[in-house]
Amino acid sequence: MPLVEVYIADNELKPDFVGDFDFLPRIGEYISRHRDDYFTYFQVKEVWHRQRGEADAFQACVRVELDD
Repeated sequence: MPLVEVYIADNELKPDFVGDFDFLPRIGEYISRHRDDYFTYFQVKEVWHRQRGEADAFQACVRVELDD
């Protein structure tokens, strides 16, 4: 299960949250996040992988937009 960093705004230096997904979200799909007794919906706009350190380890990342 991939651990995915989720960025809500463009050019953010750190993710807004990190999620443990069953699969990597694709562009156009929605992420529904339950917080404070209601759901917030985000549409996936971009997917990329960034290298972590010097090794060949990569981190999955997605950029989303609020679509509530």
